[in-house]
Amino acid sequence: MTTPPSSSPADQYRIVDDPFVLHHRIDGARQGPLTGLRLAVKDLFDVEGLPTACGTLDWPGRNQPAARTAPTVQALIDAGASVVGKTITDELACSLVGTNLHYGTPRNPITPDRVPGGSSSGSAAAVAGGLADLGLGTDTGGSIRIPSLYNRLFGLRPTHGRVSVDGCMELCAPFDTVGLMTRDADTLAAGMAVLMGENTPPAQVPEAEILMASSLFAGLEPRMAELAQAAIDHFGAMGELSSLPTDAVPALSTACYEAYGVLQGRPIWQAHGPWIERDRPRLAPEIEARFRLGGTRSAEDEAHHRQAAVGHLRPISEALEGGTFIVMPTGPTAAPSFAMMQDASALEEREAVRRQLLGLTAMAPILGVPQIHIPMPDEDGIPRGLSVMGPRGSDLALLGLARAWAAKLP
Repeated sequence: MTTPPSSSPADQYRIVDDPFVLHHRIDGARQGPLTGLRLAVKDLFDVEGLPTACGTLDWPGRNQPAARTAPTVQALIDAGASVVGKTITDELACSLVGTNLHYGTPRNPITPDRVPGGSSSGSAAAVAGGLADLGLGTDTGGSIRIPSLYNRLFGLRPTHGRVSVDGCMELCAPFDTVGLMTRDADTLAAGMAVLMGENTPPAQVPEAEILMASSLFAGLEPRMAELAQAAIDHFGAMGELSSLPTDAVPALSTACYEAYGVLQGRPIWQAHGPWIERDRPRLAPEIEARFRLGGTRSAEDEAHHRQAAVGHLRPISEALEGGTFIVMPTGPTAAPSFAMMQDASALEEREAVRRQLLGLTAMAPILGVPQIHIPMPDEDGIPRGLSVMGPRGSDLALLGLARAWAAKLP
């Protein structure tokens, strides 16, 4: 692996056209459901003989080859997918923006003037740019769903614990999941079925209630708010999640945002704090600050914020426990532009968007349920899309639903 140049904060938005940190081919099995497909591996996963850097300069495994391949990677290889390299990730997978101070920010192939989304930025860019067909990523707080939204991809955050995280860097064990991003729903279904040890689900709408959470679309960027009606126009009439009124959404969003920061932050520091204190690694200032903030959280903080979030999420959790699927926004806006991200006068706007974004993406992690992102048509070339959240263990049904709905889109 080429040693990245020393970095400064001014390099935060240094754009790179190559989303790979390491190009390396490993041929997949000659026969299998994924034969002929190319796999881009987020550089959090171990691949035998290759280093794992986790998006930073001083990760303990960065300068030594891994002794074994992560089971998820091996399963995809055994099913026929050929590895084509390891991809850039936000540093230690701790951001939804897609930037990396040390390795550069992968160029978004769909909207080059906008961020690619993170932390699975490189895998998303590789797939969107046609350099790979399967992008292996992780999703702790949105790191598959948001790059999928920003790069016009299908992506699944599976039920927590459904796919092995062995051989992958732990960010926050209570929330970490492993999934894929693809350009089409059929490939996503085939790849995720392999990771779950199942047969590819057929394209079909589940025989269950599907409710539109219209209240969650209210107050979003207009092009995103319009998706509630667009879903009905394309996929047909559906019921309404009436137990979540619009006036309850601001409190729900705030509770999820605040809870996620605490519920994620404390396990992150427990996992990585000793290394940071001992080795003093070179970390981007905002990443180190985020990790150290987690070290200030207590068990009492966790209990308080979890209780608050679960209370506000009750209309959603009760619907899911009853077997219902919920249509909701993936994010509140399109991918932010680099101009906006670097505009000092837009600090408050960026923070407001970040809070709203995490208020949405934190719901599935807190509940431990699967959520699938489906790209939707747009008229301006800027990707947009929505998600469907399902009950625990409904991953295959979500994949079948995405296949059925994708067939109805232009």
